[in-house]
Amino acid sequence: MKTFAFTTTILNVKKTTEDILFLTLTAPQDFAYAAGQFITLKIINRGETKLRSYSILSYEPGKIKLCIKLIPGGFASEIFAKTKQEDTFEVKGPFGHLIYDEASLTKESWFLGGGTGIVPLYNILAENLPKHPKQTFILLFSARTKKELVLDKEIKQLASKFTNFIYQPTLTREEWTGKTGRIPNHLPRDLKDKTFYICGTTELVLDIKNLLMKQGVNPKHIKFECYN
Repeated sequence: MKTFAFTTTILNVKKTTEDILFLTLTAPQDFAYAAGQFITLKIINRGETKLRSYSILSYEPGKIKLCIKLIPGGFASEIFAKTKQEDTFEVKGPFGHLIYDEASLTKESWFLGGGTGIVPLYNILAENLPKHPKQTFILLFSARTKKELVLDKEIKQLASKFTNFIYQPTLTREEWTGKTGRIPNHLPRDLKDKTFYICGTTELVLDIKNLLMKQGVNPKHIKFECYN
């Protein structure tokens, strides 16, 4: 797949909570990517330049949408907290291998994510649910508190629209009526004929990946992407 390099202009900035930011960026009309991939933005802060990667939340011709978590004191977060319409950034992409496997459709596709790892998983689900009505999709999404369930509203809308999609959020630091505890506590007992898509911190991803492999899941049925 072609890698694009371009200057993007911010079209829209929307802050839904104090630490979640949605950005809409311009993109070339011929930009192409696979759901689950990410782009890198060149961030300049206090005279220092660093590259930061962000998963694509959605795309339409000429527009890329990102969902970014602002981290107090974070190198890029300090810039994004002040970002406004008409600001520009240098962009490269798409990159990444967390892509829905059309070649080996198993009975069930399990999506396992934590934090903003939900962004590429949501993108894959939104893209593929309409294409595979006979496939079962299950999303296990872990967050510390209910407030940190990023894209919860959007995911529930998918669940209400597609009967073959099951949404199972779990909280690790707050009691509520739903599931609690880490993702490994809620994996299916029978792991046969399932493909797993995992995204989150390196620790979360490797813990789940190693657990699945120890229990006999074929590595080709484990797709993952890590972030720090």
